[in-house]
Amino acid sequence: MTPGPTAPPGPSRRAAALRLALLGALLALFAVGVLTGVTPGVDEIRAWVEGAGPAAPFAFVAVCAAGSVVLVPKPVLSVLGGVLFGPVVGALVVVPGVTAGAWAGFALARRLGGDVVHPTRGRVDDVLLRHGFVAVVCLRFLPVVPFGLVNYAAGVTGVRVVSFVAGTAVGVVPATLVYTTAGASLGDLTVGQWALAAAAVALPALVGAAVWRRGALRR
Repeated sequence: MTPGPTAPPGPSRRAAALRLALLGALLALFAVGVLTGVTPGVDEIRAWVEGAGPAAPFAFVAVCAAGSVVLVPKPVLSVLGGVLFGPVVGALVVVPGVTAGAWAGFALARRLGGDVVHPTRGRVDDVLLRHGFVAVVCLRFLPVVPFGLVNYAAGVTGVRVVSFVAGTAVGVVPATLVYTTAGASLGDLTVGQWALAAAAVALPALVGAAVWRRGALRR
């Protein structure tokens, strides 16, 4: 028997494709906003946070969350946290802020594109599914991997939300401490201190890359 013609995509598949297109458009819009300066700059953010008075740390948590969603580079937020609050308090407000923003971006991507992209199951998706928390920590240790894009990319994989959020909260700590310390000491760091800061970023990155490669190659 000759099979009949293939049925055209149903409304649910078309709706899923439209949601994926919307996600792509939003990411493009966020990127353009950051590159063109439409997104508030460092001086504007600093003035707004300082104007919040005693609530400034909580205001900056919100800034970090919103900034992470719209793809403001995490090092910028971390350095500004150090400038405003010092290395320790700065890290204490940056980490929950960017983690909340990471979860928001992840949830948005999963809602708009998870049911379209995830079923294809690529190699990265496979590693995230099998290694969960550890894989996310390794990704966060890698400074060359854009923080905001990882949030959205992870949302269209099958990684569990708990693994993603917990891995993010742990994985961002080393680099965040380095950047907040640099922000608190701008102009005052010695060559040796800069070298220690570079090592504090590079060593977790090397560990993360090694663990990720081992996990990615193990079938």
